[in-house]
Amino acid sequence: MSSRARKTLWAGAVGIVLMALGTTLWMRRFHRYTPVEALQDLRAASQAKDAPRPVERFLELRYGPLTDPANRQRAFLDFFNIGHIKGLHLIASRMNGEKQKASITAMAQWVENYRATMTPGEKQALGAYVRSNSGRATLRQATAQYLSQDVHFRASTAPVIQELMTTLATVQKP
Repeated sequence: MSSRARKTLWAGAVGIVLMALGTTLWMRRFHRYTPVEALQDLRAASQAKDAPRPVERFLELRYGPLTDPANRQRAFLDFFNIGHIKGLHLIASRMNGEKQKASITAMAQWVENYRATMTPGEKQALGAYVRSNSGRATLRQATAQYLSQDVHFRASTAPVIQELMTTLATVQKP
């Protein structure tokens, strides 16, 4: 084997090891929250930051038109995505006090509006998911992740959590 072939082989092996290490570290930190999803979130956040209603604009850019019930449900369920919880913690911890409070209030308002405007079919579909084994597992994991965050983050995001829990209670009623 020539020297050039050996160098190429070693470079390829090192590249594969570095990719595996990067993937492992990402998965340990963000679980099933993929880098593609993170980029979509960052792109939507950068485009929505100066919008008159940044939360709604972010959600539309990230999930599609919010007139579609499937998009609204995906947006709602992503509040229980462990990687999203970690990402939101990183974002919220870097915001100044007033902007953070305004964003959290707007997000809580969106969840409240979502609950108020859900059709009976949407409530039934979300309730069925929440009662399923995978839905219960997702909620357990999200709760554990949320509780593992620092007390300041939990206190500042309490309005959103209250609205999320109220929505879950509403869709589980018979």
